[in-house]
Amino acid sequence: MALPAHAADWMNRAEIDYIGPFVKAWAAFNAWYRHASGSRKDRDGLRFVKTLPNPVRGGIMPLLRPVQRDGHGNILADGEAAQKLKLLIRDLHVCLDAFHIEVTRDEDVVERISFRSVCISQGAALPQSSESYGLRYLVEKANGGWQCTVRSIAKPANVRVTIPTGGYDVSALQGHPQFATLSGAQRAALLGVFNRCNPRPFTDLFAGGDAGIVASDITFKCRDQQLFEGLIEVIYGLRNTLLHGELQPSPQAFAAYEPAYRILLTFLGCVK
Repeated sequence: MALPAHAADWMNRAEIDYIGPFVKAWAAFNAWYRHASGSRKDRDGLRFVKTLPNPVRGGIMPLLRPVQRDGHGNILADGEAAQKLKLLIRDLHVCLDAFHIEVTRDEDVVERISFRSVCISQGAALPQSSESYGLRYLVEKANGGWQCTVRSIAKPANVRVTIPTGGYDVSALQGHPQFATLSGAQRAALLGVFNRCNPRPFTDLFAGGDAGIVASDITFKCRDQQLFEGLIEVIYGLRNTLLHGELQPSPQAFAAYEPAYRILLTFLGCVK
């Protein structure tokens, strides 16, 4: 069987790039968080890195805060490290903004790797509900899928609608005939509960209401914790598209792996 075109292109290239160093740095980072978290599952290990006390989180989070200066306005040593890391994050963002790099999830859903649309947390676990104006809005698992129900609080047997969906599928919910029988306010209330259960909610780290984290000529409008988690997910996405054979060989694609590699080295410097 002949190699696909992009695989043959890989074989014919001998350019100097950061793909190899990135893979080796990721292997070291992966080995560390598996050992430190006590889990062989990447998702458990990444959750440990992002949310629990550990040397990487403890070392990187302070660098994402405003630069520290002394009484004369000079940047302190830790401020220089913060500037260096923020410049690398800025460079990574610019590369990803200029050239679309995509990764496919298990559900065969293709996602772009970007700080403008990154999943940094999971949605609320089912069941979820809310109450408003005498009605209870419920989203729960049923018959191997999801089921949305709107019923009277005073008379639970009085069910306004029952809408099955295969899972988190907003189109299926809104396209169901019973959804149209609800008032505008009722549809909005049901959608609010439904969206709360989104297993992969996406966040634009440039569209928040926070004061912002300045990285040279760009400003992330998010909290330091959000930027840290987003950074982990972006680099993990770059790892996945590369190791899963999805990355198309291109100088523009390769460019993103240099700042990603250097960011990984910064992570590893926290655990030496």
